[in-house]
Amino acid sequence: MTIRQNEKFCRICDSPSILFFQDTRTFYKCPECRLIFSEDFPDKKDEENHYKTQWQTTHPDFWKGQVDVLVQLITNYRTPKNILDFGSGSGEMTREFLKRGYDITPLEPMIHGYLKEQNYPAQFDVVIVVEVLEHLQDPWKEIHEIENVLSPDGIVIFSTLLTNEFIDRPDAANHFRNWWYKDDPTHVSFFCNHVLSKMADMENYDIDIIGDKVFVLKRTP
Repeated sequence: MTIRQNEKFCRICDSPSILFFQDTRTFYKCPECRLIFSEDFPDKKDEENHYKTQWQTTHPDFWKGQVDVLVQLITNYRTPKNILDFGSGSGEMTREFLKRGYDITPLEPMIHGYLKEQNYPAQFDVVIVVEVLEHLQDPWKEIHEIENVLSPDGIVIFSTLLTNEFIDRPDAANHFRNWWYKDDPTHVSFFCNHVLSKMADMENYDIDIIGDKVFVLKRTP
């Protein structure tokens, strides 16, 4: 398949994707699954400095609220035996889970190394991926690595702001222009219900979408 100037291959379904919006970065939109993505990535040092600055500015009460929501969501599916906090950042959320008596393991690449480098003694029945997916330059690679440490009946909970509010509007680019979520220079992949449906079809997943920010991924039996 050839690709024309001002097109890039979608990082989810590999379809040629057209130029969608441009300011200090260039964004593309896939006509097939509607993923919006950018290939303008910060360098590694700037990226790490950005993350560490965010860690310092997040109030502890924020993580208490996050864990309240996650615990309620997890218990709708199962009583967790062991949880992986994928992309655990400063570890505040992991510590909040530990305070509540949960068996949880943090995984932050800047601290612990990458997931593929770990040697966990057992698989996890719950993996939480909170505000991580939008940062991933190769989402499939990370999702497949998560699958490798997920128990056969396990669940993965993702939290990322979806583009559902505007993605199908004829003036979607104008809405995207004012969408605060794109302004973080480390946010490079933006999902919507269409993308999640395509992912489910491609990999035989069950995906439960909850509002415009959370979805739960399970393997189809």
